[in-house]
Amino acid sequence: MCNASRVAPHPGARLLKALCLVSTALLALPQAAQADVTLLEQGNVTVEGGLTAGIAALSVGNANLGAGVRKPDGGVQKDRNWTEAFIAPSGKVTVNSDSAGALYTGFRIVGSGTGGDGDAGGNVQGRQGRFDVDNLFLGWKSGSLFPSLGDNAIDVSVGRQPFTIGDGFIIGDGTFDTGRMGGYWLGPRRGWGLSSVVARVDVKPVHLDLFRLKSDKNSFSDIIYGGNLEWRGGADGKLVAGGSYMNIDDSRLASRKGMDIISLRAQGAFVPNVPDLSLSAEYVKERNNRSATKLDASAWYGEAAYTLSDLPWTPRLSYRYSSFSGDKSGTAKNEAFDPLHLAFPRWGTWLQGEIAGQYFPNVNSNLSVNTIQLAVQPSETVTLTGLFYNFRFNEKPTGVTSSTFGNEVNLAVDWQATPNLLVSGAVGRFFAGEGGRQQLGGRKDTTLAEITAIVTF
Repeated sequence: MCNASRVAPHPGARLLKALCLVSTALLALPQAAQADVTLLEQGNVTVEGGLTAGIAALSVGNANLGAGVRKPDGGVQKDRNWTEAFIAPSGKVTVNSDSAGALYTGFRIVGSGTGGDGDAGGNVQGRQGRFDVDNLFLGWKSGSLFPSLGDNAIDVSVGRQPFTIGDGFIIGDGTFDTGRMGGYWLGPRRGWGLSSVVARVDVKPVHLDLFRLKSDKNSFSDIIYGGNLEWRGGADGKLVAGGSYMNIDDSRLASRKGMDIISLRAQGAFVPNVPDLSLSAEYVKERNNRSATKLDASAWYGEAAYTLSDLPWTPRLSYRYSSFSGDKSGTAKNEAFDPLHLAFPRWGTWLQGEIAGQYFPNVNSNLSVNTIQLAVQPSETVTLTGLFYNFRFNEKPTGVTSSTFGNEVNLAVDWQATPNLLVSGAVGRFFAGEGGRQQLGGRKDTTLAEITAIVTF
């Protein structure tokens, strides 16, 4: 499944080879303990540990509609075949106190690598990889210190840590896995920088996040201050309505430095007596009067999903419309939406399309996207998902005369082979529109095949 053993000697190749061997050995284990295993529990001290590893093999034909990907030697490669692997051990120590809440600290180390040609967007070339500290944090939870507020109503953490708002429409991934990191498609790193601080106040049904985040240098070292306020209702707390305000105080990207962001969102089964209908929506406004070109951009989406719970295989059908503003010609302002630090928690979000969302330059800017998704479960351990995307430019880019960017079809299967092993595969095809051909410089349809295995202890 991994071809690292056929790569010429190189630090990244040796790392990938080691990761593939370790991952393959892990996949051979039939059963193992679940993630966050309690390793020690003595008195007020609890020690937990975990390990996640993954391998993937991917192939893209006619990258960038046949225009290809430029290689480090200056050549152009139309077809890309590559492998990725990662391994990520983690641990957490919690010290409880009846009178002062609980102190906790944790870490997560990620080693990842890419072999073969490198990904179809040129984000990582073959024979690249390294180890990094993804999480390293110290925190405090209030425990039962404030009984009127509830258990662990206050949680403050400092350091490299994961943090997501909503479903990751704009804030989710603090590290962009490119260059020498390897593993672009698997994207195993998520942590925000060491100077990040997150304070959570959870007094049901109200949840508040106050935060200072710093992204990694591959995503422009943004320093973000903000707050997120949500109402969480329903029996399981999955009815969510809320909003956020953020300011990017500093960034290596000039258009981001000084940016103000406001977002409003809602998600859940809001229609009484129709629990199978789920609705979600989010609106984001970006402004920046400090940048040389004033920014005034917006994005939004609305989605409706219905689960046919009484039918065999429990089909779930959804439709989503998303729109991301583009820069208008003839105006003094820049209206192009900046997707910031989006996340991808499941198929279809928020890298829309396994081809267009992953490897084309239009990721969630200057596009309107119609998405239809159908998922079925032939068994408790197998899920089949089909996705159709229709992409159109909101504003025609320079030199482009057609608004039709293209359509994409993805077919995916997820098999939970054991409680610890998830095997997934997908195929896809991007059907180029005339606008897409003009922008990317190719005339052919792009195809994709990928398979991955993730093991979690």
